[in-house]
Amino acid sequence: MRVVSVAYLAIGPDLPDSMAGSDAADARWTPVSQALSSERSLAFDHAGILSDGVERVRAKLEYTPLATSSCPQPFTVTELRQVYETVWDEPLDPRNFHRKVLSLEGFLNSTDSTTGRNGGRPAQLYVPGGASSSRPHCSGPQLSSANARGSSGDSGSPSSVPPALLRRGS
Repeated sequence: MRVVSVAYLAIGPDLPDSMAGSDAADARWTPVSQALSSERSLAFDHAGILSDGVERVRAKLEYTPLATSSCPQPFTVTELRQVYETVWDEPLDPRNFHRKVLSLEGFLNSTDSTTGRNGGRPAQLYVPGGASSSRPHCSGPQLSSANARGSSGDSGSPSSVPPALLRRGS
C-alpha cells in the first residue's frame, strides 16, 4: 500500500484557533518541538516532512524578509527578534540583532511612531521595507540536513555574516 502525503507550510501572526473537522477530530496547533519529540510518534514519514519544512523556514529567514510578515503591523524590533528566536529555536543578542536589522538597506522602514505595548520605554515602530528576497539578511545558527545537502531549492544564497554576530554572548 502506498500513502501520499501533502504538506503545506505557513507562517503568520495570530493564527486562528484550530477547529476539528470530519477528517481530523483532534485538530490542534502543536509546537514543532513537541511534534518532533521522541515522546510523540508521527505517522509514516511525517516527522521527516515536518523536519524538512522547519529547516526550509529557518533557511528562508536568512535571505528573505519572511519574518516581517509574521509580526503585527507595525512592529518593534523586539517583536521581529522574537520571530527569529522562535523559528531558529535559539536566543539572539538583542543589541546585535537590533544593529544588524537596522543596517540592512531596505529591510525595515520606520513609521516615525513609538509604542509602549510591550512594557518598558517606548519602542520605535517599523513596517517591512521593499528589500529583495534574494539578498542576504540575517544569519542564523548553523542549519543541518536540508541546507547542508543543498536541497533548499532556492536560488538565494545564505548570508555571509557569521552566525555568532547575532547570537547571545558573542
